[in-house]
Amino acid sequence: MSFVNNVSRLDRLVGIDVGGTKTHLAAIGPDGARRDVIRPSADWRHDMLFSDDGNLPRLAEWIATHAVVGPGTSVAVGLHDGDTEQQLALARDVLSGGLGIRVRVENDGELIVPAAGPEPAIALVVGTGSIVSGRDADGRQIGAGGHGWMLGDWGSAPGLVREALVRVLPLVDDGIEDAIIPLLADAFGVAVHDLATSTTVDASQDRWGDAAPVVFSAADAGSAVALETIEDAADRLVAEIASVQRRGALGEKVVAAGGVVSSQPRLRAALAARLAVLPRPLGLQLLEAPPVDGALRLAADAAAV
Repeated sequence: MSFVNNVSRLDRLVGIDVGGTKTHLAAIGPDGARRDVIRPSADWRHDMLFSDDGNLPRLAEWIATHAVVGPGTSVAVGLHDGDTEQQLALARDVLSGGLGIRVRVENDGELIVPAAGPEPAIALVVGTGSIVSGRDADGRQIGAGGHGWMLGDWGSAPGLVREALVRVLPLVDDGIEDAIIPLLADAFGVAVHDLATSTTVDASQDRWGDAAPVVFSAADAGSAVALETIEDAADRLVAEIASVQRRGALGEKVVAAGGVVSSQPRLRAALAARLAVLPRPLGLQLLEAPPVDGALRLAADAAAV
């Protein structure tokens, strides 16, 4: 990778939102002009982020292709799947080494609140995965969830389908009908009695997640299973938010982002109703700015230090 020697061409700030499906880079050039690049994460990522040792070096190359970085550039990255400090530290080392400058790396959930504005708040991401994040009075990060589509990620696209399948399969055994059953079978392209085998043998985050709209269309059709699945997801997400709040996270609202919570008013209504009756009630705000704006704010903060 070549490095830039002409300081006058360097971008001042670079923010990157690495999502499960797309990567969004925003750069502020030396003249203050902003440019955005949005591409599928599959352009550089193979399988899960930390399952292929080549992913992070390829991400560094991708950033260098779309931004002019060098001494004086401040770069901040929000990583989907960057859930532990060890993962974030590894990403920080690889990206910093690949770009030749220090890179700030956080979980992508950390982009939500700064993208919404300067006021403290609790961040909620519900899309390909789900995670809750806040900060206490000393600036320490406090999180909950984000345990992956097989074990948690309540309310996420694959998480909703997983929980719907768990409820549906006993009904199929008993011959009990529910509107969601044929819809799930159609979504997976199998006969109803093959749902368990097919979805288990060929299980993947993307395959299960692609079927998530079925849960909401079934709820609109009166499916008891779909309605229970959505309500339970809201219960579990608010329990994670309450846990973060109890441990000292600041803010009087939850800022929500992600494909599922952004596109599904039924889930948002269920969340808002539960947040309003917490011992310390919280409002719910849907993030209107792109999360990459939060990465730019983090880059600006790093540059000011």
